Amino acid sequence: MPVIIEQILQVIGALIVGAAVGYEREIKNKPAGFFTFTLVCVGSCLIAILQRNIVNDTTNQILANPALTEILKVDQGRIIAQVVSGIGFLGAGTIIHNRGNVKGITTAAMLWLVSGLGLMIGTGGINNYVIAAVTSAIILPVSLLTRRLGDSLSKHRKVRRIRVIFNDAFEKQLFDNLASQGAVIRKTYLLNKSVQDDLHLKESIIYFSIATNRTFEDVLNQISMQEYVVEISEA
Repeated sequence: MPVIIEQILQVIGALIVGAAVGYEREIKNKPAGFFTFTLVCVGSCLIAILQRNIVNDTTNQILANPALTEILKVDQGRIIAQVVSGIGFLGAGTIIHNRGNVKGITTAAMLWLVSGLGLMIGTGGINNYVIAAVTSAIILPVSLLTRRLGDSLSKHRKVRRIRVIFNDAFEKQLFDNLASQGAVIRKTYLLNKSVQDDLHLKESIIYFSIATNRTFEDVLNQISMQEYVVEISEA
């Protein structure tokens, strides 16, 4: 197969793999989705092809003129190493910090994975193609089933979080209300204290698990109806 045809097929293969993994992230409404993953995988593939072309050109020049060996000597892994570190920065950008909550770690890891798949496809070789195909075949269904399986396993043990602003004088009543609904407090996290219209307000994050016969929405609605609660939302 002519080299140029192989390289075109490599780019198409990287596009398909990146798009497939990106689609899974897209339907889960993650920070990086279909287009981002496609670009990362294709970009990694192009850089791997560039690396191969540089090495091949260098080899041909050395064969034509052995005196250039030291001048044209190239570290064959240098460009690929830069891709790996560069994807780390892109992955860090997908991690969102919000009031102590960290989101996007899985997406960052998936970006790193898909860049590796792109590099393998771009580098070429039957072993790389097979490994890339098998990895995609394993990762995609596992990733698609992860949330459903996780929800099933943690259905009765899942810890929920709420952000609530309430009158500090009624803190005991707030926790008694949660307990009366079968909620088990795991921990609390104080965000802020303030004074408004002579009321001492406290803003907190409360972590709790709920009884199997209650829903999170029921608990949220019950607390929101209390006069001492100023504001409440899922955290």
